[in-house]
Amino acid sequence: MARYQAVGSNAEFNVHAMKKDVTFALVLAAIMLPLPCSPQASEVAPNDPVFRSPFALKLHVDDPRYYEQKFDHVPYVASGDVYLFAGEAFGVNVTTAGDRLTGITYQSDPAKADVEFKFTQEKAPRGFMMLLVTRNKLKKKLFFDAMMTVPGKTGIFNTSVLPIDPGLSNFESWPHPIVQLALRNFRFSETHSQ
Repeated sequence: MARYQAVGSNAEFNVHAMKKDVTFALVLAAIMLPLPCSPQASEVAPNDPVFRSPFALKLHVDDPRYYEQKFDHVPYVASGDVYLFAGEAFGVNVTTAGDRLTGITYQSDPAKADVEFKFTQEKAPRGFMMLLVTRNKLKKKLFFDAMMTVPGKTGIFNTSVLPIDPGLSNFESWPHPIVQLALRNFRFSETHSQ
């Protein structure tokens, strides 16, 4: 099971506090990743980000409580980072130069992707869990890092994920809701620089 690092104590979920905390996290994310206006599909160049249509995210906090938040124009992939929300399934295609992974582009059809992602919230025996299924169709072991934002907390938190062997799938789970999962630093070796 994946771990996350958080500062502070576990506070009671409070809808007003969550909205304030998530707003702060989104502003922080926007500073880290400047997002241009969403281009029309016909205007998208091969390496330009593809944006989601505006949507409302709804997550179970526990049986009686939900967390909801609206999002506008969040990219699937931008600057080599992959952004996932619960209920999504899509993939990425990679470009390489020798033994280096040099680029990642969004692929809406997981069957045509080099790497497939499916991110869901599932019912578990003790509540709800987040589940990430990643399928590596490449001929090399794939490494990447992961970060997340969570309801009721400010900031962006690192989480651990396992590398994926060629032609295999990995299953990662977290026992709490995740607002947004970001995967970055895709590479073919354990070290961060290639």
